[in-house]
Formats: sequence, C-alpha cells, structure tokens
Amino acid sequence: MHDQEKGSQARILVVDQEEWCRSFLSSVIKLLGFEDCRLVNNVAEALAALDEAPFDLVITDHRQPEYQRLLENARSRHPGTRFIIMMQQRTQTHHLVYMEQVDIVYKPLSLDDIAGKIRHAIHQKNLRQAGEELKRLKQEALRLFLR
Repeated sequence: MHDQEKGSQARILVVDQEEWCRSFLSSVIKLLGFEDCRLVNNVAEALAALDEAPFDLVITDHRQPEYQRLLENARSRHPGTRFIIMMQQRTQTHHLVYMEQVDIVYKPLSLDDIAGKIRHAIHQKNLRQAGEELKRLKQEALRLFLR
C-alpha cells in the first residue's frame, strides 16, 4: 500500500480495550508508514500519555468508558488533535457528526476504510500546520516590509 503520507511524521494514540483491535490498528498504522504509535487499554492510560506529549491523531471506540472525557481533554490540551471514533452502529453518530476534526468508522473494521480515515486525518493535520506556517510567514513578511 503506497501512500503520499509515507514517511511523514505523526503521533498516533490508539485507545481500545480489545487486544485484537489495538494490534490490527497498530499494523495498519505501520503499514501506512507511521512509526510513532502508542497503544493503551483505557482512558486513564490515554490521559497519562497525553500528559507526556501531544498526539496528532487519537483513535478510540465509543464504547470505551469515558471516551467523551478523553475527546474533551485531548481537544482542550491540544486543539489540533484529530480523532477517529470506532462505532458499532451507524445510528449512533448524530452527536459526533458535527464535531470538528472527528471521523467515524464502523466495526467490524475494514482495512481500506480505517487506512483511508487515518491517511485523511494526518493529511488534514498537515494541511492545518501548513496553513498556520503560511500565516506566520505572511505576518513576518509584512512586519519586515513595514520596517
């Protein structure tokens, strides 16, 4: 699976109680070329990981106890964090559809679907960073021009 994001840097946090799911997601993430992946079992471990450093992408299951707390906490600490929420049923998405920076995938996970969502999330993160850098450079150029 070749990808334009291959080799780009991204920190990804996977939060899921099920070992098979963490293992599957870890394999997909590595297949996509992202090496900085942290796997944790629960929200407490995820919050501890967020204390250490920011993550570009958090992948979690909506059935994870306190997953809403995780989203709110990660977003308040690091506003640029993107999220992929894994859900069992398509009918439960109404409260997440309108949240910025959140993508939804449905279990059972499809390799193509989750890989596409991960690539999209990291691409969006990179676009946002590039936009912020461009804005900073424009401000710096204007400052230099007005001297």
